Amino acid sequence: MPIPYLQVSLDKETTRKPDLTSALKEIRVQYETLSSRNQQTSEEWYKTKFASFTETAFRNNDAVRQVKEELGEYRRQLQARNIEIEMLKSTNESLERQIQEIEDQHHSELSHLQETVNQLEGALGATRSEMARHLKEYQDLLNVKMALDIEIAAYRKLLEGEETRLGTVSSGTGGSTYLTYLSSPVSKISKKTLFHNTYHHQEE
Repeated sequence: MPIPYLQVSLDKETTRKPDLTSALKEIRVQYETLSSRNQQTSEEWYKTKFASFTETAFRNNDAVRQVKEELGEYRRQLQARNIEIEMLKSTNESLERQIQEIEDQHHSELSHLQETVNQLEGALGATRSEMARHLKEYQDLLNVKMALDIEIAAYRKLLEGEETRLGTVSSGTGGSTYLTYLSSPVSKISKKTLFHNTYHHQEE
């Protein structure tokens, strides 16, 4: 801080009666007073500036500390987010593996089911063919049975007619002759011939 201009006042009497000792003493007192005042002013200015600098530094330190704390908090949050991201990545990879395993298992089961369906369809086709064959055989047997029933009925009717006709013509020994004729091979051939003719006549 600049030192104010030193003012020295001299009385008229002093100028008139020079007294160097008194003048120097008065000058020294004024100088010391001014110096003391200037020193006090400088100290107060220094203290004020130091307090201002100290407060500014404290505020700056507080701001720096706050910024450091915020940076630390941001770092912690970033680390937490990175950990969460890694966990989510791990979970995602695990889910993708599970999905792939489920898809593979589904394809395998689907292939197995398709193979089972094909086997069942083949077995069903074979069963249908066998049923159709059995049905045809049953129908053939039924036709044979019906033909045999018709043949037996016609044969029985023919025999009854022949027995009735011959019974009215012959008597006694004639009946025994007729029974002998019926049991002979010639009679059997005649019966088959008559049955054949009668069966075809009924069909027409």
